Order: sequence, then structure tokens, then C-alpha cells
Amino acid sequence: MDEKRFRFDLLLAGTALVISTIAAGASAYQTYIINQQFSATVWPYLNFSASYDRSNAFIEFSVRNSGLGPAIVRSAIVTLRGNRMPPGPSGNAIESAVAPDLAAARTAEKAAHLQRVIHMTTSSLLRGDVIPAGSSITLLRASGPLLVSRIAADQDKIDIAVCYCSLLGRCWILRRSDDSNEPHDVRSCPLS
Repeated sequence: MDEKRFRFDLLLAGTALVISTIAAGASAYQTYIINQQFSATVWPYLNFSASYDRSNAFIEFSVRNSGLGPAIVRSAIVTLRGNRMPPGPSGNAIESAVAPDLAAARTAEKAAHLQRVIHMTTSSLLRGDVIPAGSSITLLRASGPLLVSRIAADQDKIDIAVCYCSLLGRCWILRRSDDSNEPHDVRSCPLS
């Protein structure tokens, strides 16, 4: 009789162990789901946009955070024809990328005896910059047909790669040259 009681106690202990293992697994899965839901509430989602007025009035390159959380910029690299651009006189690599177009447009402006037709503003993205949810940054805005037509002709040769992270440390990289215009997961961001 003691042997039957021992087997019943062993069966009861084994059942309790299985039930507690299932409960621990369910708890771990629930924690995983809650973590995924929380990370979605602080998820930044950057995308590039370009605006071009066919009458050559202006051209604009912007980056927008369409996500729910801020995007913390870890690196931003501008290339022209595959060559990395150094910061220009104002510390902006985008300015360096369009400098040949700007110089040619200014020369053409002087030759045509025009004054102050060309206008250009640029902004840079630096390590540590934060793009809040729902906001955008205009990286380049140029106006004047002499400049706009040149930048429009070269715009496919200018690439911008932005690596950014969420508040929780998850990181993505977005390239202007990527036709999908979607960020891709990365383990960490390269130093710019």
C-alpha cells in the first residue's frame, strides 16, 4: 500500500511540475507580447520625400518621422556618385553634394545678368539629433530654375543613409536610394 501511495505522490508532484512549467512559459510569452506592444508605442519610422515643381520653381528633400516615437539619429552619411561627401563650409554634407550644381547655376545666373534668382537652404542630421514623432526635417530646399534643373538632373546620384534608434535601443537604417523607402533593422549604427 505504501508503494501505491508513493506513486500517487510522485504523479501529483510531476503534474504540479508540468503545470508550473506551463504557467512559467505562459508568463514569459505574455511578457514578450507586452514588450512588443510597448516597443510599438515608441517606434520611430523614418521615410524620405522629394518635392519637385516642374516649372523649376523649387526642389526639396525631406525626412519625416511617421512613427509613434522619437528617432534618435546615430549617423547620417551623404554620398554623391558613391563617394562620401565631407561637411561643407557650414558643416553640412548635403551642401557639399550640391556645391557643383550651385556653382554652375551661379555662373549661369551671372552670364544671364540675373540677380538673386537662386536660393538654397540645407539642414544636416548629426549624431544625437532627435526627430520627434510626426515631424519632418527639410534637408535641402532650392529655388530658381537655373539651380533646380541641375539638382533635379543629379538627384538620383545623391544618396543619404540615416541610421537611427528608438528610445529602447532598437535601430534601423534608411537609404534614400532604396526604392522601397523603408527602414531596415540593424544591430547597431555605423559611426558617421
